[in-house]
Amino acid sequence: MLLVLGELYAELTHSDEACLDVVLGGPLMRQALAARSAGVRTRVLGRVGRDAYGRAIKRLGQEHGLEWSLQEDADRPTSLLLAGEVPVAYRAADAHLSPPPESFFEGGRVLHAGAWIFGMDPARTVAVEVFREGLHQGLELSLDLRTARWALRTELAEVLRPFLPLAYMKTDADTLEALELRPGELFQWANTVLLFTEGKVRRMTLLAESDHKRPRTRAADEVYGRFLAGVARGEESGAALEQALRTARARGKAKDA
Repeated sequence: MLLVLGELYAELTHSDEACLDVVLGGPLMRQALAARSAGVRTRVLGRVGRDAYGRAIKRLGQEHGLEWSLQEDADRPTSLLLAGEVPVAYRAADAHLSPPPESFFEGGRVLHAGAWIFGMDPARTVAVEVFREGLHQGLELSLDLRTARWALRTELAEVLRPFLPLAYMKTDADTLEALELRPGELFQWANTVLLFTEGKVRRMTLLAESDHKRPRTRAADEVYGRFLAGVARGEESGAALEQALRTARARGKAKDA
């Protein structure tokens, strides 16, 4: 089973056809849905408000077979991300994540989180405790590293220090530039890194690097979710990535047809 921990929000963008386009859940949700679509049991821990966005996120997960460990906040709304040239995040319910029940970890093999959830308390403390318990239970830890949620690289590194190197990490060129990370430094962060750049995905390990053609569609979250599904099934990371990319390309061709 894949366990997913992190931010859940509604992403609002301007649209030519309507006042706003709304995308529910965020990257972690897209990755969880992709993993579930790949046939792996996927359990998600997150927190939303008791509002229309929260209800819609909950319903979306249920319709696609996610196993929710979902908390509903009666006092705070679902978090929002206003997309644009400079995205603005309004942290609300998800920043107040509470510890999960012990049953959250049952059956887990891989524990995946987004960097955002480590950004502020009380959710940061809970996320650290969940990672610590996951490590104690022998789970492989994964992180989606997104720099837009972080002001200081040193703060993120300090929070994650007890868990480094992680088993897996997803990142991109913009994140490396913003955090002033060199590609070679990524081995201090994870044993296997998927670096998404324009036109390709670079799989990096301590001993080797390999480039793979990226699907034409912006499918990074789908690819990584399916990649995690593969490693949760026990596949070697290279084989899991190849299968994830094949599926993304096939889905892209089907949409174009």
